[in-house]
Amino acid sequence: MRCEEKCNPVGGGLCESGYQCAPDGLCVRECSGTPSSVGEVCENSLDCAPCSVCLSSGAAPRCRQPCRLDRDCPGGATGACELVGDTKACRLSP
Repeated sequence: MRCEEKCNPVGGGLCESGYQCAPDGLCVRECSGTPSSVGEVCENSLDCAPCSVCLSSGAAPRCRQPCRLDRDCPGGATGACELVGDTKACRLSP
């Protein structure tokens, strides 16, 4: 059992201050730094650590760090921020 706040990812949400709307329609914390759950398998964004979202990524959905630009990702290398479906997220390490 857990509480879930739903939002509309297309319109930017309607989440409380300090939260962002994840691609799966759940409000998750908005913050900086690399989330601890990046790369872990998830069912939805509430399975991920704060500051990360659950995105389909290969065989199973995984927790990913959202980004807008390459510099938003650890290391900031060219191509670090990639499009995953309709959402930009930091590339997972192999």
